[in-house]
Amino acid sequence: MRKTCARHGTFEDVLSTNPAFFKRMESLYFGHDFACAGQTNVHDHGPSTVRTGRGVALIVDLTNRCNLKCSPCFMDANHNTYVHELSMDDVRQIFDRARAVKPQRELNILFAGGEPTIASDFLDAVRYAKQVGFNRICVVTNGIRFAQEDGFAASARAAGVHQVYLQLDGTTNESHRHRGAGNLFDVKQLALENISRAGLQANLQVTVMNGVNNDAVGEIVRFAVNNIEKVRSVLLQPIMFTGRDANVGEDERRSRRYTLADLARDLQHQTSGVQWEPMRDWFPMSAYSVVGNLFDHLNPTASVGSMFADAHPSQAIFSPLLVNQRTRQVAPIASFVNVERLLADLAHITDHSQGPAWIKARLPLAILRNFDGRRAPAGFGPSDLARLFEHFLPRFRSDAADWDARDSTDPEWRLLMVAGMWFQDLFNFDLDVIGMDPARVGTVWGEISFCAHNSAGWRQVLDRTHETVSLAEWHKAHGRHRIYANGSIVPLRLVAAKRDSASDPRTEAGM
Repeated sequence: MRKTCARHGTFEDVLSTNPAFFKRMESLYFGHDFACAGQTNVHDHGPSTVRTGRGVALIVDLTNRCNLKCSPCFMDANHNTYVHELSMDDVRQIFDRARAVKPQRELNILFAGGEPTIASDFLDAVRYAKQVGFNRICVVTNGIRFAQEDGFAASARAAGVHQVYLQLDGTTNESHRHRGAGNLFDVKQLALENISRAGLQANLQVTVMNGVNNDAVGEIVRFAVNNIEKVRSVLLQPIMFTGRDANVGEDERRSRRYTLADLARDLQHQTSGVQWEPMRDWFPMSAYSVVGNLFDHLNPTASVGSMFADAHPSQAIFSPLLVNQRTRQVAPIASFVNVERLLADLAHITDHSQGPAWIKARLPLAILRNFDGRRAPAGFGPSDLARLFEHFLPRFRSDAADWDARDSTDPEWRLLMVAGMWFQDLFNFDLDVIGMDPARVGTVWGEISFCAHNSAGWRQVLDRTHETVSLAEWHKAHGRHRIYANGSIVPLRLVAAKRDSASDPRTEAGM
C-alpha cells in the first residue's frame, strides 16, 4: 500500500508477503452484511463511520488503568496523567444504545481496558450487560486477577461472563518478559485452570510481532491442543502500531511488521504433523457467516439474527482444526472436507430456501458430498461431521434455553478455531476495512471501529474529554494499584503444573 499526503509525504507498507494467498482470501469473500441505516447516533463518525453489519464484537473499555506496563500496548495504558474509567451511567448508556440497534444480531460483548478486571465496576458492568439481554459476555484479560484470586473466576461466571480472552505470547516465562513481569506464563497456566474450574471457556489472544514471538505461534497452537478441553480458539493478532507504538520509526516498523500471509506460513512450518497448507486450509472470516446465514433461515421467526462476521478479507482469516479431546489427534478440516465447495453449497441451499424443512433435508447431502472418508482421521465419519455441525449452532445463536451448556460441551472430536485478525494502524489504514470492521468499541459517543478508535485519534480525544480524574486525584482517593514491571514476580498462591509438551505423547501424535 502506498499513500501520499501533501503535508506528510509518501508512506508505504506491506499488506501481504504472499500475493497468491492475498488474492485467494479476496476471491473467497462472500459479501457484505446489511447496510447500516437510521442509526446516526451510533455509527455516524465521518470517514470512520461503520457502514455495514452489526459486527461480531462490541468492545467496552472499562478503564485505562492496568497492572502491567506492556510493550506493545495499543492503548498506552498507565502512561497518561489522567484516569478514564467508565461510570455505571456510562455503561448503561452504551448497552442501552447497543440494544436499540436494528436489526439485532448475536454479538460478543468484550470487556477490555487497560485491564478490565481491576476496574471498580467490572462485575456490576457484566451484570448490567446480562440484565439487558446480552448472553455472550467475555472479558479480555492478562489473567493476573484470575490467577491470584481463587474465587474470582467463579464470581465472574456468576455475574454473567461466558468466555475469557486470555492474553498469551508463548509457552515460557521468557517469551512474556517484554510484558514486564517475570513469571507471566505461570500466571497464564494458573488462570486457565481457574477459568476452566469455574465452567468458563478460554480463547487464547496473541499479539504477534516479527522478531519477537513469531517463532512461537506453532507452540501456542500446540498448547491449545494440549488444553483442548479448556480452550475454544486461538486468536493471533499481527501487531498494530498504535498507542505505545504509534510513533515507531520506519525501520523498526518494517522489521516488526507481520502479515496474515506470514502467519499462515509460520504455522505451516512450526506444526509438524498437522500438514497445514496455507492455500487450502485458510478462509476469510466472512466465510464463517455463510453458516450464520444458514442458521437464520432455519430460524426465520427469531428476534435476533445469527452472528455474521462481515470482516474484510485483508483483516480477518481463520482455519478450523479438528482435535480429538482424548488422543489430541489434529487435522485441518479442509484436509478431508472440500470446505470451499461446502460453503458454496450452503450458500446455494440458503439462497434457494423453501423453508427450514427443505434446508434440513438438503444439509446432510451437502455434508456427505464434500466429505472424503479416505483422507479423514481414523474413526471420524460423515455422521461425526454432521454431529459437529449441530454443535456449531450455539456459536452463532444464544436463543435456546440450554445454549450455554451446549456451547461449553463438544463430542470427542472438537473444533479449534485458529484465526488471524489484523487490525489497521495509520500506516496501513484502509477506509474499506474501517467501514465493515467487525470489532466496534462501545463509547458514550456511539460505536466506533476498533481500528479507527485506536489509530485515528478517537481514543485520545474521547478519553481526555471524558476523563474521570487526574491520576494524582485517583491515587489520593483510591490508592495505587499494583503494577508489575521490570521483571517483578506476580505473587501466586499456587504454581500451575507445567506441561512438557515436547515429551507429551499426545502432542507427538497430533502435532
